[in-house]
Amino acid sequence: MRAEPNVYFRRWFDFFHIGIDEARTIQEMTFVCRCAPLPDFRKVLDVCCGMGRHARALSGQGYSVIGIDRDADVIAKARELASGPSYVHADIRDYQAAPGTFDVAIVMSQSFGYFDPTTNRDVLGRLAVGLREGGRVILDLWNQEFFAAHQGERELETVSGVLRESKRLIGDRLCMQLDYPDGAHEEFEWQLFTPAKMISLAQSVGLGLILSCTDFDITITPSPAKPRIQFVLERPRKG
Repeated sequence: MRAEPNVYFRRWFDFFHIGIDEARTIQEMTFVCRCAPLPDFRKVLDVCCGMGRHARALSGQGYSVIGIDRDADVIAKARELASGPSYVHADIRDYQAAPGTFDVAIVMSQSFGYFDPTTNRDVLGRLAVGLREGGRVILDLWNQEFFAAHQGERELETVSGVLRESKRLIGDRLCMQLDYPDGAHEEFEWQLFTPAKMISLAQSVGLGLILSCTDFDITITPSPAKPRIQFVLERPRKG
């Protein structure tokens, strides 16, 4: 039975979320803290926060964090795991923070680009409205140039078992199917962005691109050899 695309069911978290190396979280949060340092960027919106891995880490560093996710079960789990962040159960397509509420919005682990181009632009525009002047959006996405050369099938060994992953690039959309050992399937797809495309998208919603890099290292420019790319966008100050 095939599920609706881009819906993360419990088995996905069992295979991919459980057992994430703490070093990975530290690396990602070090990058966020460098791009949005305290005390100027204290108020954080963690978009598609899942079980709150990043929200908890940032809260522990002294940030004030609100995590948002459309999955009620993972929001409930996030609330159970630790105090510190606040969590909101909402679909990002419907959620709109009051203007200027946040200093920074983060969208980690390829959680931007799920929808059609118009809706993706609207989502980014909603985040821009929720930022103060000088506020930033940090995106961690798949790299279009990498997947242009890396398509096809492979087997993935996880702590919960072996599954098959199939990826194909259609235009600027990466389509992925996961086949689980129990015969279940899940499908995901994302709109991907080169730095030039992100500049255009950001400008269309009143943001500017101030950084694109890879490996969560501001000194390393995006490369077709790397599967992930990070973008840092900023809402300009007036005057």
